[in-house]
Amino acid sequence: MPRVKAPGYLEQMNNGGWRVSLPVPRDLVKAIGKTRLKRSLNTHNRAEAERQKHSVLAEFFKLIEDARAGRVEKVKAVLAGTSPDARQDPVAAALQLREELAKLPEDSPEREDLADAVSIIVDDLLGNPVGEDELTAEPIYEPTREAKAEIFYKIATGQETPIREPLTRFFAEVDWTPRTKADCDRALALLEGWCSEQSVSFTVEAITRRRAGQFIGHLASNNDRPLTNRTINKYLSCLSQFWSWLERRGLINMDSSPWSRQSLPKIKPKEDEKERPFTDEEIAKLFGGSPNQSYLRDVMLIGALTGARIDAIISLRRKDITEDGCFRFKAQKRERTSRLVPIHSALKSTVERLVEGKQPDDDLFPECPPVAADKPQERSMPAVKAFTYYRRTVGVTDLVEGKRRDRVNFHSFRRWFITKAIQAGQAELVVQIVVGHKPQSMAASVYLGGLTVEQMRECVEAVQLPEC
Repeated sequence: MPRVKAPGYLEQMNNGGWRVSLPVPRDLVKAIGKTRLKRSLNTHNRAEAERQKHSVLAEFFKLIEDARAGRVEKVKAVLAGTSPDARQDPVAAALQLREELAKLPEDSPEREDLADAVSIIVDDLLGNPVGEDELTAEPIYEPTREAKAEIFYKIATGQETPIREPLTRFFAEVDWTPRTKADCDRALALLEGWCSEQSVSFTVEAITRRRAGQFIGHLASNNDRPLTNRTINKYLSCLSQFWSWLERRGLINMDSSPWSRQSLPKIKPKEDEKERPFTDEEIAKLFGGSPNQSYLRDVMLIGALTGARIDAIISLRRKDITEDGCFRFKAQKRERTSRLVPIHSALKSTVERLVEGKQPDDDLFPECPPVAADKPQERSMPAVKAFTYYRRTVGVTDLVEGKRRDRVNFHSFRRWFITKAIQAGQAELVVQIVVGHKPQSMAASVYLGGLTVEQMRECVEAVQLPEC
C-alpha cells in the first residue's frame, strides 16, 4: 500500500497504520541527527490518529525548541527513549509536562497542545472501561489504572505535587555536599513522619505555613528527642532551598514557600559551654604522646601550624605542595576557591617525608582514602575519631555536664593558631585571610586584592609550638 500523507503532520505507513512525521529545521539536522521526527501512533484509524497526534506534536516541537536552545543531550535522551513513560512512571511524566506547561503563555497554541496531551495520556492510562455504574451510568475502570490516571492528572494540572519525586533532580542540580543532601533527606523523613501522624497528605500543597509552623514546634518539643535550634534551622534551610527550586522549575507558585522567615533564634552557648582553643599545656600533652595511628601526629602538626580544618588537611595531595613552599588547601565552608598557606619552617621535614616518592595526584594521607561521591561521610571522619580517642587517652578533655560535645576538639588547633598569631602581634586581617575567614571590614572584603606570600609567611612563622 503506498504511503498517504494527510494534513497536520500525519503519514500513513506501508502497513496501513498512522504515524506523526515532523520535518526538522535544516539548521538543527546535524544537532538532532535526524531530518524528520517520526512516531507510530499504533492505530489504523484515521480519526483516532488525528486525536492522538497533538501530544506527540507538542513533544516534537518542544524537542526542536530544546535543540535550538542548546539542550542537545536532553533531546537525544528523549529520542533514545529515556524520557519518562507515563505508563511506567506517571509521576515523573506528569512533573515533566507540568514544568513545560508552566513555561508557556496561557493563550499559546503550544500550551493548548500540551493540555490536550494531558487528557490523551489520562485516557490512555485509564484504558477501556471494565463496567458501568448502575445508578449514574458512569464508566468504571480497573482500580489500579484509575489510580495511576488520577495521580498523573492531579500532578500534571498542578493540584498536587508529591514531595519526594522531584528530589533526585533537585540533588542533581544543586552544588551540595553529600552531608547536606543527607541533612535534606533527614528533614524530609521527619516531615513525612509528622504528616503521617497528623493524617496530612505528604504533598507540597498540603504543607501550609501554619502546618510548617506546627511541624517546627514538634521538632523543638518532641519528648523522645527534641532537636536544638541549630539543627532545626539547618533542616529548615534545606527545606526552604528545595521549595525555592520547586518555584523556579514552575512546579509550584512563586513566593509560596511556607518555610520563609520560620527560622528559630540562635541560642548562644553560655560562657562555660563555649568550645575553646587548646592551652599550651594541652598542646604539649598532645605532641608529647604517641598516637596509635602514625599519620595522626603529622595531621596534628599541620593543623597547629596552619590553622587548617582537618578535612582540608586529609584531602591534601602531592600537587597541593607548591614550588614556592605553600600548602594549597581545598575550599572549605563558605570559601569559593582553594587557599594558599605558607609551610611553617617547623613543618618542612615533615612535608618532605610526606611527599617523598609520590606522584602529583597521590594522597599525602592514604590512610584515609576518598569516600564515594554519594556518601555523606567526610573523608576526614576516621582521622576525627582517631584524634578524639587519642586526645582522651592523654587526658585532654573538657566535658560540659549534659552536653554531648567536648569543649575541645581538632578545631581547637585552629582556635589556638589564631590566638597565638594575634598574641604575636599579627594584624587581624592577615590572620583572617591565612585561615580562610571572610574579612570583617567592608573595605577588605570588597576591595582587597590579596596578601603576598611573604606577609602570610610572617604570620605563620609567628606561631611557635610550646616545648613538649
